[in-house]
Amino acid sequence: MTLDSFSTARLVAEPLTGAHLPDLRRMDQDELFMAHLGGVRDEDGTSAYLARNLEHWAVYGFGLWMLRDGATGDMVGRAVLRHLDVEGVDEVEVGYGFLPQVWGRGLATEIALACVRIGRERLGLESMVAVTLPHHGASQRVMLKAGLVYERDIVHAGVPHVLFRTRE
Repeated sequence: MTLDSFSTARLVAEPLTGAHLPDLRRMDQDELFMAHLGGVRDEDGTSAYLARNLEHWAVYGFGLWMLRDGATGDMVGRAVLRHLDVEGVDEVEVGYGFLPQVWGRGLATEIALACVRIGRERLGLESMVAVTLPHHGASQRVMLKAGLVYERDIVHAGVPHVLFRTRE
């Protein structure tokens, strides 16, 4: 199964392609955007990130979507449904990130809800997870609004995180 573009009330999601490299670079160079995503990436880091996510699409038929403002067409963020190793267990992660100029508008909640719905309805997933840093309260609130609940503290990529999971 392949999941192509979809939209929400205010966002248009398009599957990641190689043509999105300049948009990824702009996001990966933004210190605020990347503050809770492992820090700013250099050009090689962005290229590797693009390659990993294109490979995920090729293998699974879903993955990272680039997000455009539905009214202006401007690229404003990204969202994922992506396989993630959580302490040796293969999970599917719900994730999102937005450029700072669109923060505070409820877009993260909007796209997280859409990703959870797609995961359940289109992919038939019984469970999905989301991870964030322990001090990132805004992202944790989005997870709660999207129907995920705190499960436990974990170490992800060598850094302490909190793990949230969809409810039954």
